[in-house]
Amino acid sequence: MIGIGLLLVCGMFLLIGRLIQLQLVETESYSKHHINLIEASINQRTQSYVLDEGRGTILDRNGIPMSESIPSLVLFPFLKEREWPLEEVAQIINVTPESLERSFEGQLQPFTFDKSLTIDQMKEINEQSIPGVYAVHKPVNKNPLATHVIGTVRPNPELIQSKYPEKWAEGSIDEETKLGISGLQLAFDPFLLSEGDTTLLYHADRQGNPLLGLDVKYFSSTDSFYPLQVKTTLDTKIQKNLEEAIDDSGITNGGAVLIDIDSNNLIGMVSRPLFGSEDPLGKGAMNQMVKGYFPGSVFKTIILAAAYENEVKDTRLFDCDQNLYRDGIGNRTLGMLSLKDSFAQSCNATFTQLAEELIKTDPDVIEKTAEKLGVETTVGWEDKLYHYENFKQFPDESSPIFFKDEKDKRIRKAIDQTAIGQLNVKLSPLAIGNMMATIGRGGEAKDVKVVSDILYRNGTTFLSFKEISHDENLSKNVIKSLQKSLREVVVSGTGNAYLNDLPIQVAGKSGTAELGEDVSFDHQWFAGYFPYDSPKYALVVVDFERKEKQYRAYEAFATVVKDLYQNER
Repeated sequence: MIGIGLLLVCGMFLLIGRLIQLQLVETESYSKHHINLIEASINQRTQSYVLDEGRGTILDRNGIPMSESIPSLVLFPFLKEREWPLEEVAQIINVTPESLERSFEGQLQPFTFDKSLTIDQMKEINEQSIPGVYAVHKPVNKNPLATHVIGTVRPNPELIQSKYPEKWAEGSIDEETKLGISGLQLAFDPFLLSEGDTTLLYHADRQGNPLLGLDVKYFSSTDSFYPLQVKTTLDTKIQKNLEEAIDDSGITNGGAVLIDIDSNNLIGMVSRPLFGSEDPLGKGAMNQMVKGYFPGSVFKTIILAAAYENEVKDTRLFDCDQNLYRDGIGNRTLGMLSLKDSFAQSCNATFTQLAEELIKTDPDVIEKTAEKLGVETTVGWEDKLYHYENFKQFPDESSPIFFKDEKDKRIRKAIDQTAIGQLNVKLSPLAIGNMMATIGRGGEAKDVKVVSDILYRNGTTFLSFKEISHDENLSKNVIKSLQKSLREVVVSGTGNAYLNDLPIQVAGKSGTAELGEDVSFDHQWFAGYFPYDSPKYALVVVDFERKEKQYRAYEAFATVVKDLYQNER
């Protein structure tokens, strides 16, 4: 009996120890799986519906959320087991009672009824105070805009714990908290990071029915200051038109960049193909507008700028019947052309000859000229921000490439290929747009901004991003000559057939980059600015899968110009 008694006492102590472990010691990190027992117990006796994950909002330049939210009806499944004014709710939202009743079939968790509401319907439903019936603004991802610019988020337990150890330790984030993995979501993740969601919840009994006296509750851990809001320089209306112009033109691999010349703010950016939300790292995940590609003859703009700065005259003649190596007849017989006409007609021989002469005098002339045009390095806004030494608004942006190896500057054919934007030359559409904005602005090079401010949740300013200008600039005379040459491309050159009859005068440069003899398509570019007399916008359109006799880049460029003209009349 004594032995049995001792066993019972030991067993009791073991049970008490186990209870202490569960109730007091490992309440928030039980076992090797780090289970939060408090949270699990709450989840066991509640049903919930997450309205908002609590991540900060991304706004356009007018303060409009870039992610759409619609008035929605949220219903809780316990309603099918009890009497509630179903017919009255159906009448308010203009549906049949039968369709509303059928929506509960198979539902085990709170759900959104498949019909958007009006503001008046929301108000009328909420005035009824029906337990389990809630009219709310629900964020949706239907037809999102600027998806590549905004970027994507997803959970990553290991990364979030190492990236934010203090928040992890205090329990404000967990393994379900989503991290930014691309675009603005990645760049501004420390400011957008969720510290708690907004939820509708109710306490339930074992059968899932609400406990007596307890209604559906609105729970939110946010306050009037957090989460923060990122105010971009994008314009949702212009962005929508830009995306439609690209899609309507038939460009499925390419995109566009639109920059406000005065502020050098990005107004719109489109990259195709799109990525699927179910596979955010799959096909189409990359924002091609910030990655480097062969610019083709658009690169001749830099060679022309270097020539003007080294006092090559517009009146100088070049033999444009020759091929790019000037050792035979080319594909086009253009005769003897002046420098400006050579640029308008995109004569390869002129620019290979100029590049050879310029590099012989100064091996770094291309890089130096590119710096003055604002494209020698990455062009996105970059500066110190708090403890971030090199905070980048475009974290995915590629650095430009001019020469892959210094020895290429001593090889004639390598220089010739470089002069026409081939061989190893790589520039992003964003960089080329920045170059056109610099020329249109009169020569002042600036970083491109896509975010103007970070705001508190109540709309007051947390911080603003200053404008960053560069010290090295081309002279006013060189810029004026460049502007005239870019205009001549549209008046009498390669852009004449598609862009000369627009309601606004356009200046710009075309480009076709070849990808090899075995590739059935090439890259087609048109980059420029408008209106010519008082520049306001710089625009780049690129089609990365252009086949012979397709001119989709020109068509999309023209459509955007017309849309902006119509909107501003």
